[in-house]
Amino acid sequence: MTALHQAATSSASWRVRIALALKGIAYETRWLSLERDENLAPGYVELNPVQQVPCLAIDGLMLTQSVAIVEYLDETRPDPPLLPVSAADRAYVRTVVEIVNSGIQPMHNRAVRRALVERYGAEDDARAWSRYWIERRLAALERVVASRAGRYCLGDTVTSADVFVYPQLMTAARFAVDTTPLPVLLGIAERLRMLPAFRDSHPPMGG
Repeated sequence: MTALHQAATSSASWRVRIALALKGIAYETRWLSLERDENLAPGYVELNPVQQVPCLAIDGLMLTQSVAIVEYLDETRPDPPLLPVSAADRAYVRTVVEIVNSGIQPMHNRAVRRALVERYGAEDDARAWSRYWIERRLAALERVVASRAGRYCLGDTVTSADVFVYPQLMTAARFAVDTTPLPVLLGIAERLRMLPAFRDSHPPMGG
């Protein structure tokens, strides 16, 4: 049985939902509340010692980390492909993925914001700190994507870059990020929203 352990407020979980939908993979959902620290419960820590979401049970495996999960799905279910054929194009797609995965998302990760508040007393500044980095890195991402974009991040074909960019843009709204300086990314997001895999992937209650 394929099951996705995820959280409504997790953009990393959102990426995996999109990838599963693009691949046409049916799965059961195991919702966790990060606000209630359900990811710290002993039963879940046994599945994922890093205490993060998502966690995907598939093919007798328990996979963690969204980049690894999406690449596994693409390697084992190659239709439709999420990575392009040429090495140069693949490097570009992976660059976009990593800008989101390691350059933006960790800056607004709930655990990071909690540490800023609980360990360093930055209660008033935690969201502003996250917003600063989201805005700065999205501005850089806009320039990177503008050089290769068509309808989507790489020409007119959906790739892993879109799988990662879309949830990040949607999440930016939670931090009151001004996205008006991002016309290329916003245009891509609007076109992606018309695709069922992206449109139907939104978390419950807009989380």
